[in-house]
Order: sequence, then C-alpha cells, then structure tokens
Amino acid sequence: MSSWFDKIAARPQRSIILLSLLLLLAGNWILPLTDRDEARFAEASREMLQRGDYVVPWFNGAWRFDKPVLIYWCQMASYCVFGDNAFAARLPSVLCTTATALLLVRWGRKIADHKTAFLAGVMYVTGLHVAIIGRIARADMAMIFFSTLAVWSGWELTRPESPQRKKWWWIFYVALALGFLAKGPVAWLPLGGMILGRSFHKNAFRLPLTETLAGLCVTVALVALWGVPALLQTGGQFWKVGMGEHVFNRSFGVIDRHGIAGIAGFLALLPLYFLTFFASFFPWSLRVPKTVWRWWPERRRDELGWYLLTQAAVVFAVFSLVKTKLPHYTLPAFPIIALWLARQIGGAPDISAWAGKRLAAMSAFILVLTLGLFPFAEKHLLTENLWRATRPYVRPETKIGCFGYSEPSLVWRVRSVITNDMTLGNVKQAASFLTNAPPFILVLPTGDLAKLPDTNGLLFQVRGLDLVKFQNRDLTAIVRP
Repeated sequence: MSSWFDKIAARPQRSIILLSLLLLLAGNWILPLTDRDEARFAEASREMLQRGDYVVPWFNGAWRFDKPVLIYWCQMASYCVFGDNAFAARLPSVLCTTATALLLVRWGRKIADHKTAFLAGVMYVTGLHVAIIGRIARADMAMIFFSTLAVWSGWELTRPESPQRKKWWWIFYVALALGFLAKGPVAWLPLGGMILGRSFHKNAFRLPLTETLAGLCVTVALVALWGVPALLQTGGQFWKVGMGEHVFNRSFGVIDRHGIAGIAGFLALLPLYFLTFFASFFPWSLRVPKTVWRWWPERRRDELGWYLLTQAAVVFAVFSLVKTKLPHYTLPAFPIIALWLARQIGGAPDISAWAGKRLAAMSAFILVLTLGLFPFAEKHLLTENLWRATRPYVRPETKIGCFGYSEPSLVWRVRSVITNDMTLGNVKQAASFLTNAPPFILVLPTGDLAKLPDTNGLLFQVRGLDLVKFQNRDLTAIVRP
C-alpha cells in the first residue's frame, strides 16, 4: 500500500512547489523586517524605485555598495505588484528558494526517479537553515538558485556524449553572470568545482579551453552591462567598497567580529562549518556521515556522485579559509548535498516512512513557529513598539532623528511616510537635532534623556526586544508636532 509520502511524490514538481510556497510564505505578512540586512535590502529597493535609479542601490539617502543589483531589481518588481511591505520584500527570496527546489526535482527525475527527485527537493526546503534564510529579504537565495543551475548545467556541459552541449554552455555561463549580479564572485564557485571534477576524472569531462574562455567572456560581458554604468555613476566606489571591503576584506580579515582575529583564531575556526552543518541541514544531516561511509568504496564508479560532492566540498573549503565567518555562507552547498543524499538513499525500502516522519515534523515546526509565534513576537519588538507609539505624529515633512539606536528596521518603518532622510547618530549629536523647527521626532535610549538640555514636547517611552543585540531596551521619543 502506498504511503502519503509516495502519493505526493508521484507528482514531484507540483508537490514541491506547493510545499515550498506553503512553508516559506507562512507568516511573512506577520513578522516585520527585523534582521538588519533584511531592512537594508528592502529600504534600498524602495529608494531606488522612488529615485528612478535602477543602477546603484541607495539606503537612507546614501549609496549602498554591499551587493550587486539583481536582488534590488527583484524586490522593486515585487513592490510594483504588492506594494512596498515586508511580504513583498521577502517574496523574491521565497520564489528563488522554491525555484531551486524545483531544479533539484527536475535534475533528480533525469538521473533517478520521481521519489528521489521529490526527496531532494524536500530535504533542501525543510532543512533548518534554508527554512529560515529561504524567506528572508536578502540576496542569498537568488545567488543559490543560479549557483545550483550552474552546477547542473556544468555537469551536462562537460558530458562527452551530450547532444545539447551548446544549450548547456549558454545556460552555464549566463547562470554565472546572473549569480554574480545576485551576490558577487561567490556565484562562480561552480566553475572551480567543474575544473576540479575534470582534474579527478579527466576522461569523463569535456572542457575545451577555448570554449571555456569564450564562455567567461560572455559572463563578464553580461555583468559589465550593469557593472560599467555602476562604476561610472559612483566614480569607481562600487568596486572599491563592494569588492574591496565586502569581498577581499572579509576573506583576509574579520569583519564586524564575525570570526576570531589572528592565526590561532583562524586555525580554531577551520572546522566550524563542518560542525554547524549538522544543525543547518537538520534533520537530514544526521544521515549524511553513514551514507558517505557506505558510498566511499564505490566512489570511483560514481562520477556524478563524485562531481556533486566535489562541488559541495569547494564551497565548504573556500568559506573555511575565509576569515570572516557567518553560518549561512555554506548554504550554496546544501542543494547539491540534498541531491547527492537523495540519490544515495532514494531506493531504500524504508525511505518513504523515514522521510515522511521528518517532513511532517519539520513542516509542523515551521508552521507553528511562523503562524503561532510570529504574532506573539511582533508585539514585543522594540522598533515596532516605537513605531506604534509615534506613528500618529509622523507626516511626510516630519524630521526624525535617532541617536543611540540606529537600526535599519526603524529606517524602513519611518521612510514609508517621511519624504526626507532619517538622521542617525550618537547621543552627543542629539542636542543639536533639538534645534530643528517642528515637526520633528527625536529618539534616544531612555537612560540618556537626562543628558539633553531641553526635553519639552510629547514624551513616549517604549520597551521591547532589540533582536540584533537580543536584549530588552528602553527608548524615549520626544515629539514636537
């Protein structure tokens, strides 16, 4: 008798689309933008749309060089349909995560069967870290989609017997270009994995040098269609800051204390991602070591399996060597690991019961968290409590200054109404802001209120959770209508 897992796996494409959208969209209209990067991406897309500048991102009236432009374009398109709100800002990430799962299903059906294909998509979507990051308004999921597409097309491109090499050649190098436009050079790691695959199995990979160089020229040319205007508009600052600070400095130094400085700290953190993997890919990660152990003696006869693990290993190796460490850096490897694991265990007699229990448990966990806890959390967030208290006094011409609490989530909230930029600074600068003509709102930590020479006006004191620092804080807003 077929299990419920077998029944939904019989139509893997439809099932994975519905499952992914259900789990990743749940609660996205409830929880405000709380993550710093979420608010920065969302606000930058809104400001680009307001300015009519489709080349260079802006945040609070200043250029933002953190990432290339693709995710901003996607969010702007979403705003045009759904308005500039948290749901619309997160929608591109949800769609890219779903599209990546669909890629795994399609590739899985080509190399195995429908159950293996569905299992690969399920393991990717319901892995703990993807279930969290897959809904967040950042650039990661767009890059991972194109990176996964590059891994697949790279495999097809290098098959000596492939009758459609031209099609896969175009897909591979266009995917590299779009991946770069999503999150920079990290999207080019599949090229390294493809070259390594050829070095390990030379006779099984067709990779002519002239074709490769021509493809890279296509990739660079596509990136340059945006990159050259961006460099000209910013006087080269996009390269200096975007590549210099956010790529090279992160590789050779510790940024924002995300890591441990010094050689000892670097060596201590080398195994970090191999440990965090078990939490990030939970619950499916627990079966990986046993499966690798069984597969290892047969590795030389499994060229595709070797290629997939090589691609995943490149991601882990590169980010293990990068000094700045963040848990989500290795996420581009997860679709590949999901496909590899599904391919190895998809034919096991107990796989439907085993996978069904974990799918049900993770789905229930995600839905309880998003639909049950998100409404509770929203009522206790510091930015939201401050916004609820001051919103009736915010008009388009209102000047707002925030001193000692400069979270991007507050910028996102207030710039939904005001037409000027928000003033950010330290507490010492708060006194000079009080010399502005009304209407204005000044925000600062309640403990620093006594340092101001003049506190006349309406006073609103709020308390809530600062998620970035993960502590409760008190803020006071001085409102002069």
